[in-house]
Amino acid sequence: MTLNTTPRNIGFTRSLAVQQHLLSFSASMMSSTSVQDGVLTARFVGEFSAGKTRLLRELFGDQIPPALFPISSLERQTRLPLEITYGDSPALTLIQREHDYSEATPLEAFAHFPERNELIHLDPSQHRLRLTINESRLILPNGDGYSDDKSPKRLFLIDTPGWNSGDDQIAEQSAASLMTGHHNLAIVYVSQAARLDGATNADHLKDFMSALAEADDDARFLGRAKLLMVITACPDKDAAHLEKRAQDLAYRLWGELDRAADELELDILCVDFQELPTGDLQNFRDRFWHCLLAPLGHSTPSINANPWAAALKRWPAGWDINPQLLESARLLERGKNLLDKARVGEEFVAGMNMYRLMGFKSAELREKVLKTWLRQLATDTATLKDWTVPSLPEGHPLEQWWLHYWQVELEQLISPVRNFFANAQRTINRLTPDIEDLQQYLDQQLAAQHDVATSALTGSFACLIQSLPALCTEHGVENRIATLLSLSLLQCRYEDYYFHHRAEFAATN
Repeated sequence: MTLNTTPRNIGFTRSLAVQQHLLSFSASMMSSTSVQDGVLTARFVGEFSAGKTRLLRELFGDQIPPALFPISSLERQTRLPLEITYGDSPALTLIQREHDYSEATPLEAFAHFPERNELIHLDPSQHRLRLTINESRLILPNGDGYSDDKSPKRLFLIDTPGWNSGDDQIAEQSAASLMTGHHNLAIVYVSQAARLDGATNADHLKDFMSALAEADDDARFLGRAKLLMVITACPDKDAAHLEKRAQDLAYRLWGELDRAADELELDILCVDFQELPTGDLQNFRDRFWHCLLAPLGHSTPSINANPWAAALKRWPAGWDINPQLLESARLLERGKNLLDKARVGEEFVAGMNMYRLMGFKSAELREKVLKTWLRQLATDTATLKDWTVPSLPEGHPLEQWWLHYWQVELEQLISPVRNFFANAQRTINRLTPDIEDLQQYLDQQLAAQHDVATSALTGSFACLIQSLPALCTEHGVENRIATLLSLSLLQCRYEDYYFHHRAEFAATN
């Protein structure tokens, strides 16, 4: 076995224990900060076969199991609106929900996307299909902006029936009927390049823009109406020309609504999925999300989109662990400084010998040596006894991790230091005038323990503690906690690995 090989039957007990504490912490954070339904939506609208379903499938790729998503607008379609939002795992559920702000009542889970005739008996104005996927960009980490509740909320992408389907009056309803609320982040209008100038498309687009404009009047934070136009089946050579035509169309229709151009936030994306290279597909996805989420101020995914990261930002002041971390660092530094001062060269009480103590009685001798040593240490006896390891308040989310990992590791560092200074005072308190060589006596009693204490402050956990002052200045509590927990797991893995290979390491020295 080489040093780089870890046997499968080795139990890395320390790192496994810490990992369990971290999993428990993560689970508790997720359960206490579970993502709730919000009211903010982005509706995907367009003509039948315009490419709305293809667009959604290309945006999410492998995140959606094929069985849970309609293959195209021609296959396995349904009359019900499809809302895509955040969930821990992919799932397709029939829900009862009349408005965007209505509570969703789950009715039935599906293992496949239902065909049209399976749900023909349901009222599309009262029922929807909900597809959940683990996509962090569908989380609004600080709420949806329509209430004082800042807990994480879901953003909904809603695929509406396409007009001109020929057999469905639902798709021909007014935009105001299909947009069941005034909480609209954007309208995502999808059109094939060849149909961009169609009169029917223009009429429907104007209808949706009118509904969006009216909804925007009631919005609290979006400021301007948002229209994202996606032109599909658009070859690269025609992209610039079609983008200009789409822009002219949008602003013409907007003007016909007696709206100023600066009241509309417009983005236009031209794409041909049939000819799009794999690398360019990711660029398209990134650009789409940037455009859609820009009004919210977080156009790219980050740790802040994680629900428990958002919860960390809302921790009460009493849960801030910076004071305990900095106290841990101070304990380590104080231990090192006192150990350095405890022995000057080869002498534990520098310059002191029995000749200078001649004529002193035992009590006087002990008092003299102790005072001299305390001056050497620049401290007092009360300080030498105070090596209290900091604790977290009861009920703190990290209490178990701190209790079973941090305090244990810190105690292993501090205990030898505490024991050394306690033994040093006991050794001084046993001094008598008949001792021939003071320094030899102190060395015999204290040298080995001093070496043990000094060595204890140089291990991997001590290295972690030394990084704490810099870590505590890092911006964002979620970044500090994530870094700290990662370092704790790394430190335990190192210690476990070193323990199981200590004989091999010793042989190489």
